[in-house]
Amino acid sequence: MPHLDAIVIHCQQPAALAGFYAELLGLPVAAADVAAIEAGTLGEDESVLLGSRDALHVWLTPVRELEPAPGRIHLDVRLDAIGDLDRLITLGATRQWDGSKGRWTVLADPEGNLFCAMYPAH
Repeated sequence: MPHLDAIVIHCQQPAALAGFYAELLGLPVAAADVAAIEAGTLGEDESVLLGSRDALHVWLTPVRELEPAPGRIHLDVRLDAIGDLDRLITLGATRQWDGSKGRWTVLADPEGNLFCAMYPAH
């Protein structure tokens, strides 16, 4: 049966977004990609892998032209505590608007991709 294998986020600078999404999603940047980023050898057409290919993982994939935001991807991220929202903003996310009934806040990553921060259940 088909199943979700990976999430692909289109962006212009995968190396620059790698740390943001690694922290946001709790997925480490693959060791080979960390080495390439640190050495400055990640090719301009190369993706960055977050997590492991043997489990659900995320690709930060470069594209020459981005679709207007939103439309590149949409993630829902469940917060463990209300203070996690401030942590996301410290990482580089920017608050866009609050969702209905105060259940989520729409944020943008550093390149403008929108995602929802879902508040913990009371």
